[in-house]
Amino acid sequence: MTEPTGPSLLPSRRQTDERLAAVEARIAERLTEATLPAWWSARVAQTPDSVVVRTDLGPITYRELDGLADRVAHAAGSAGLRSGDVAGIQLPSSAAFLVLILGLAKLGARLSLLSTGLRGGSLRHALVEVPPRLLFTTPGGREAIGRLEGIATPRSVVLEEEGAGDASASGLGAVEAWLARSPSPAHRGRETGLPGPDATLFYIFTSGTTGLPKATQCSHRRYLASATSEGALLEMTAADRMYVVLPMFHIAALSAIGAAISVSASVVIRAKFSASRFWRDVHAYSATTFQYLGEILRYVLAQPASDLDRPNPLRAMIGAGVTTRIWQAFEARFGPIRIVEAYGSSEGVIGIFNLDAVPGSVGRASRALEERLRIVRHDAAKDAPARGPDGRLIACEEGHAGELIARLDDRAQFEGYSSAAATRSRLIEDAFEDGDLWYRSGDLFRRVDGYYYFVERLGDTFRWKGENVSAQEVADALSGCEQVGNAVVYGVRVPGHEGSAGMALIALQPGRAFDGARLHEELARELPSHALPLFLRIGDGQAVLTETYKMGTAEMKRQGYARELIPDPIYVLDGVAGRYVPLTDEALRRVGLPPSDATPAPAPTDA
Repeated sequence: MTEPTGPSLLPSRRQTDERLAAVEARIAERLTEATLPAWWSARVAQTPDSVVVRTDLGPITYRELDGLADRVAHAAGSAGLRSGDVAGIQLPSSAAFLVLILGLAKLGARLSLLSTGLRGGSLRHALVEVPPRLLFTTPGGREAIGRLEGIATPRSVVLEEEGAGDASASGLGAVEAWLARSPSPAHRGRETGLPGPDATLFYIFTSGTTGLPKATQCSHRRYLASATSEGALLEMTAADRMYVVLPMFHIAALSAIGAAISVSASVVIRAKFSASRFWRDVHAYSATTFQYLGEILRYVLAQPASDLDRPNPLRAMIGAGVTTRIWQAFEARFGPIRIVEAYGSSEGVIGIFNLDAVPGSVGRASRALEERLRIVRHDAAKDAPARGPDGRLIACEEGHAGELIARLDDRAQFEGYSSAAATRSRLIEDAFEDGDLWYRSGDLFRRVDGYYYFVERLGDTFRWKGENVSAQEVADALSGCEQVGNAVVYGVRVPGHEGSAGMALIALQPGRAFDGARLHEELARELPSHALPLFLRIGDGQAVLTETYKMGTAEMKRQGYARELIPDPIYVLDGVAGRYVPLTDEALRRVGLPPSDATPAPAPTDA
């Protein structure tokens, strides 16, 4: 946890309010349309010949991208897609991804955004949860869907991948090839019955805190507010260039792209983040703004010093998860780059921004939001907010960690998930008085001097390599492996790394021997690489599948992967070898991991 900054170093509440007011004024000035097609059309009309996407193959203007989006809308309509239908996109981040979003939105479609890493049960779940009428995918995605049984296979448009995801690989060539194969429709009038501002624009799958990924619903209005807000927070102008490396099936990348579009600026889109090429890209494209995850900044810092470090054109960036140590080290090495640490979520109703440059904090809430926020005690045994003898929630004292919740005026404020049950799970009633309604963030925070400090996620989700990983999803994948009887998955600390790595306690099927290569092969078909458990311990999993399950998991988390604390055999993932190998000092060195820093539990003392 990051230690709060001393009160004498903090800006006054008045200074914070003035900064927040300036941002709100910029947002109000720029957010004039409330649906994506109308908003995009206004941007095109304003600066048709400005560059919207920059690639190694040349710039793409707003007018050019709009024309291609119109052709996408016509072709998708000819393929049978209509306003209100769901279209799925399972592609690497690219200009092609963006033009599909714009074209399909012009048609009035709702867009289900799917990770290219989805496989097996996770992919099945996503396609069943939000069935697409038309799916844009890669050859690999088509093969993965073909291996699924028992579901209706959606009609697919397969776009060939180009150039291993470089900025030069806009993907537009693949879109052009699809358009060339599509029938040339007769003139079609404007689509009727287009959705309004509060209709769902995106389904974004998020791990949340429990179970399989949930399909978060994001309306046109909320997406445009998020995008415009980000542009205002970064004080962007038309001269800015946004460098985008986060996946476009997440709200973070979509907001970053929208932030640039909101001020007629341009974007550079990478399919994947590369620490070794980060500063090369920033310089090559004169990138001025960037969206990060805390882990990304750590990876950049770990690179060898270079002449590209400074001076550099990057002036501001926004994101989440940067610690005080990383923040200060980044500024010291790369120069006075403005960092806007923020807190929010795909499905949430909370937005807190650090405009005061207080390292380690997500900032102060606006006065209007502050009135609706509470930090309340959490009951770990029930995995729910604790209630006192009067049946009401218990507010935490200053500096004490608890779950962050937000009061709702009505249920419509929380757009929720495609699943009604999942939506209900994030709401809590009669918290402080009869009839009140609150949204559960699922995150632990502490508040000091008005500043909010993130502590950790609740539930069975852990964060690794900048991605939320559902423990239940990993456990389900393990349980489907031939040699596994039962599996319990949890996160463990790895010294020097942000978040928690996946570790699994597995009980083997009777009479089966552990086969690390076979297990890795089976898991790799079901899970994206970041979700593969890094550590395995082989033991009797039945012991933790009882009513003391949470207590047992807490103890295993405390033990980490320290061999001296664990009686079970332990294995570590050797990704290069494609297998799990016995955990030894040499094995840890080979895969680039430090020893566990777990310590024995303190001996009990008399009260």
